[in-house]
Amino acid sequence: MYSLLLFLSLQPLVIDRSAEIVIGDRAPGAVRKAANDLASDMEKVFGARPVLTNSRTKNSRTAIVIEAGGAGGPESYRITANPNRTVVLNGADTRGTIYAVYEFSRRFLGVDPLYYWTDHEPQKRKSITIPNDTKIEGAPPAFRYRGWFLNDEDLLTGWSPGKKDKTAISLETWDHVFEALLRLQGNMIVPGTFIFPDEPQVKAAGERGLVITQHHIEVLGTNTYRWPDSTPYSFAQQPQLLINAWRNSVRQYAPGQEVIWTVGYRGRHDRAFWQDDPSIPANDQARANAIREAIDKQLELVRAERKEPYFLMNAWMESVPFIRKGLLKLPPGVTLVWPDNGHGVIRDEGTIGKGQGVYYHTAMYNGIANQLTEMVPLERIERELGRAAKAGATEYLLVNVSDLRPYPMTTRAVMDLAVKGVGWSADEYLKRWCREEFGSAAAPAVEAYYRAYFEAPGRYGKAEQQTLADNAYHNFMRLLLSGLIHGDKDVTEVLKRRPAWMSILNLETAARYTGEARQRWAAARVLAMKAAKQIPADRRQFFQSHVKTQLDIHEHSNRALQLTAEAWSDQASAPAKLAEVVAELKLVLASMHAAEYGKWKGFYEEDRFVNVRKSLALAEGAALKLAGKPLPEGLVNDPFIVDTYEWLKDYQGERRVDTRQ
Repeated sequence: MYSLLLFLSLQPLVIDRSAEIVIGDRAPGAVRKAANDLASDMEKVFGARPVLTNSRTKNSRTAIVIEAGGAGGPESYRITANPNRTVVLNGADTRGTIYAVYEFSRRFLGVDPLYYWTDHEPQKRKSITIPNDTKIEGAPPAFRYRGWFLNDEDLLTGWSPGKKDKTAISLETWDHVFEALLRLQGNMIVPGTFIFPDEPQVKAAGERGLVITQHHIEVLGTNTYRWPDSTPYSFAQQPQLLINAWRNSVRQYAPGQEVIWTVGYRGRHDRAFWQDDPSIPANDQARANAIREAIDKQLELVRAERKEPYFLMNAWMESVPFIRKGLLKLPPGVTLVWPDNGHGVIRDEGTIGKGQGVYYHTAMYNGIANQLTEMVPLERIERELGRAAKAGATEYLLVNVSDLRPYPMTTRAVMDLAVKGVGWSADEYLKRWCREEFGSAAAPAVEAYYRAYFEAPGRYGKAEQQTLADNAYHNFMRLLLSGLIHGDKDVTEVLKRRPAWMSILNLETAARYTGEARQRWAAARVLAMKAAKQIPADRRQFFQSHVKTQLDIHEHSNRALQLTAEAWSDQASAPAKLAEVVAELKLVLASMHAAEYGKWKGFYEEDRFVNVRKSLALAEGAALKLAGKPLPEGLVNDPFIVDTYEWLKDYQGERRVDTRQ
């Protein structure tokens, strides 16, 4: 017997289609969901789905045992191989156990954590071999809370509508979101914009083992977008209405749901509260005091309903200067979360400190940033979140991922840093991303392309984030096209209609910035085409969506804006210029369509925030106007986007925030 045990202890452990997954019948539901994901992963690799059993059968050759308890600190895990032909996936707690399952799948089965979003299926194999001395320790992640906010989610809502599930996005797609987040060792989520606390995706996130958190506008989960129009929104004049609404929102969460409570005071529709509540004196101290009074009441309400609640205050927009000036002081026990500027630069001005957190963006809808493409350079992520980690501001990291699919590289980078903390390297990450997603042969060429891509956008100011992106191209282009349709002769009349965030652009600067960028985009295209020749066949579709389509969106939108500006500057050539604008925008739409392969059919059909189709309609309208032809019936000559949230929130029907006692 001793000889047999010695022999077994020296032999590597082989796992194939005959392996069993052993999970106790008392395992939490979230762990069982992860175990089912592991079974699906093994089926993809070995061609057969393994048996899930409560105890190992006598005839099993190998077993993968999933169990909780015995690892290190919170959310830590351990993966070990035992001489009795067993791999043990052990976590300190529920999420640690889930992470052990997914880490085993990533490391040994070759499953990409974002496989659903990157179309990356694992290699098929007859078996895998695990050294018999395997002992992998996963320490608690560097950031305590790490998660996503799906925001301005027009693409996902249009592609996978969930009205039958009583959600904006289908529960099936939400489950893919939750799974991807957990595979990247995330632990919290804001499951949509302007939602009610009892919506189905909130419950589903909890069943996956995720903590629910709230974004800056929905304090205590209050859906201010659905505030009753006939009801005053004023904590100064009608405090009981807001108190009732806050308390009712707290009670709408399931009793067992883990919640991180966001406190603060903003107005409806994500704006400063004094736009809805002008009764407060118009000075910073009075406004800061009003926010603090609201926070104090919110703490009281939650503590009356929940034991040991966790609070944070996301200092979005106007709250940042109040805190920086010392006008707004947070109560003890409330974590301060610094926001970035929507482009990956944290707004703390070097003051971020221990015990604080960060609200970060890899995508942003704000009129000038990105909604369809990657935007934030990896080096900026390393610098900004790296200094937060070094300062000990590791309590909380919420990442705005908008529609998720277009920004997997930077989103995974942020999550990678959230787990590893100090020492995370952008350069090492980029090399690994290129190698894992596109293969070793193509990796150097793809890496060179990505570096050129992030350097290519037109720069409209000295600040690093002042680069042209999806929204900037199309909003300014539509402003100019609208003026042509309107019959304006002087562009100064058109520019008077610019919103404040667009004030830096005019005809001269738009033409100059896009003209300078045109050469850089052309250089990036050369690198992309060089890389394309080396992409493995099974990765060409993802290369299309993440490289070719995103390059086309930028290059052709950049050129369309340049041509539109030139059309105003040279009226004689305007008809020819507008014909080129139309052609460029059709190329953008064709490339977006090329990324709608397979399960992604129709992904860009409800592009409503950037709205390339609206840009094309106005370009075609302007061309007809200059040709003296009638405009298409039904053309709306408005350069800016109407309230897309009426469409996004249609599934909520007539429901409004409950302000009753």
